[in-house]
Amino acid sequence: MIDIESFEPELYGYWPQRRAYGDPLRLEADEADAREAAEAYFLEIKSGPAAPAEELRVLLNEMTVEMRDQFTAFRELRRAAEVASASGDEAAAKLARADLKAATDAMSLIVRTLEKVDQLQRQIARDRELAAEENDAAMGLEDAKKRFLERIDELAEQRARQLLAEWQVTGPPGEGDAAAGGTLQADTG
Repeated sequence: MIDIESFEPELYGYWPQRRAYGDPLRLEADEADAREAAEAYFLEIKSGPAAPAEELRVLLNEMTVEMRDQFTAFRELRRAAEVASASGDEAAAKLARADLKAATDAMSLIVRTLEKVDQLQRQIARDRELAAEENDAAMGLEDAKKRFLERIDELAEQRARQLLAEWQVTGPPGEGDAAAGGTLQADTG
């Protein structure tokens, strides 16, 4: 079971398109800075549709921000319900216990959902890195193919020069063979 009291939704944030490495102290931001960065990050882009993986990443980022806000709201509702249940009024206490249970259930669902969103974001990041590595490998394959074809051309050129040199020394191929073949025919005939 998840300990809702110690769960910090602030740990779940938006994922950048690429990993950002840097000074950990600079990466820490207060809530206002994080919200401002998230809002700036989710500007509507008019240049055209994003790739499906990119759309999913942005959608998951938006969901994370929304669920963090909902978690905070349910946390406040739960605290208010705890205070109300401690009051002497039996009807208010019963209603507060129902609110407390509903808030706890909602918070548990949000925590599980945030964990799944984070898992999906990590998978998207891994897939993106793997695709970049495969692209680099494919580019390496293209370079190897180019070098191989250049080597074939180089060897063909070398062989052509060798055949030309032999031809210049011995004459065209087949002249000697035709004379030898003509003599054989005369002998057998």
